Amino acid sequence: MSDETKRWTIGSATITALVEAETPGIPPQLFFPTATNDDVRSVEWLADEAGIADPSGAITFRVQAFVVEMNGRTVLVDPCVGNGKQRSLPFWNDLATPWLDRFHAAGFTEDDIDTVVHTHLHEDHLGWDTQRVGDMWTPTFKRARHVYVGNELDWAATEERRQGQDPYADSIEPIVTAGLADVVEADADLGDGFRLLSTPGHTPGHVSMTIDCGGDGLVVSGDLMHHQFQCADANVAEIGDWDIPMAARTRHDFLDTCCAKGTVVAGTHFAVAPLGRVERNGSAWRFRRLEG
Repeated sequence: MSDETKRWTIGSATITALVEAETPGIPPQLFFPTATNDDVRSVEWLADEAGIADPSGAITFRVQAFVVEMNGRTVLVDPCVGNGKQRSLPFWNDLATPWLDRFHAAGFTEDDIDTVVHTHLHEDHLGWDTQRVGDMWTPTFKRARHVYVGNELDWAATEERRQGQDPYADSIEPIVTAGLADVVEADADLGDGFRLLSTPGHTPGHVSMTIDCGGDGLVVSGDLMHHQFQCADANVAEIGDWDIPMAARTRHDFLDTCCAKGTVVAGTHFAVAPLGRVERNGSAWRFRRLEG
């Protein structure tokens, strides 16, 4: 497979990463306002994870979705920014990426997807739910149930969240109108070994998704972390965190649990090699990649 599409087998599950964009050389302050290049450079193990940070302390950031296949299910998690969406961030505005071509090249069709899971409802986690057909935004995965956590959906529909851009109108409302939406609790059992895990702080209803695939298990983390650097300092806030103290507590608890259990973590924005295990490193943690 290409660098934009990699696949791993974890127990009884197969997980495929489908990259929409990967950008190296980003100043860490762009995402982590309290962090510096020196802070990144000081994390010695980052140099062992080639490509996720460079010697200057700049970081690499990825926008990607995961497809998880297990027990006859094909679940898509966090379908990226999408094409042609009007967004307030210039680097996400009116994109024309080959993400759907990569999806097809990985062997999937739109009808293969039975469930679309959103760890949260920021615009880079729901865009490919719809495509423009004529003047209308229409569902991409017409046979899939689209899972939304109730309080997260309420938050996404607020007037404040729809100022200057409207991901609710172009990427959520068409799903609801088509009758493809399932509104659930933050700890919902999705069946067949798939379950949501409440991990709030980045947004009010943020969740991760656990996959009971045997062995140590697998979890798709969503945006409770944005870069492997946060394993070294779980208190570092991302610029979009809704509740900074809550997000920090969530990261600490998540990292501690994954470390203790040996769970494989799929980091939604983790670049280059997004799957790995969390290990203790002094009073903090490190992320050790799994090669695809």
